[in-house]
Amino acid sequence: MSNDEDFQNRLDRIQQSRRGRSSGMGFVVHPDGVVTAIGRPSSRLRFGFPLKGFLLALFIAVGVKAYLIWALGADVYLLQVEPLFAGSNLEQVAGQVLRPDALTLWVADRYQDVYTFLQAGLAAHRGE
Repeated sequence: MSNDEDFQNRLDRIQQSRRGRSSGMGFVVHPDGVVTAIGRPSSRLRFGFPLKGFLLALFIAVGVKAYLIWALGADVYLLQVEPLFAGSNLEQVAGQVLRPDALTLWVADRYQDVYTFLQAGLAAHRGE
């Protein structure tokens, strides 16, 4: 099979898969080798903002912040964050982001619940 036949077969497969969709585009290969699109482009709404990435980053940030609060203790964590409020504008913004909030404190409490559960399970396993 030549490269031209491989290319044509690939285009045919793409066209067949797009025909199954309600409003897909197709391709035509002219005798001179020029490929042109036919049909209507998809009218699907596309967001310019990466919402999934933002939500994932927010989820990770809350999880890490809650872990630090749980591991260090709320008082020690707050003592480490407070100096940021007296710094530059960027440090003040970081202080606002790192300040404990209700969601983060709730997640930190869940970390404590899981830790207590695991400790109880280990104690029962050891026969204490």
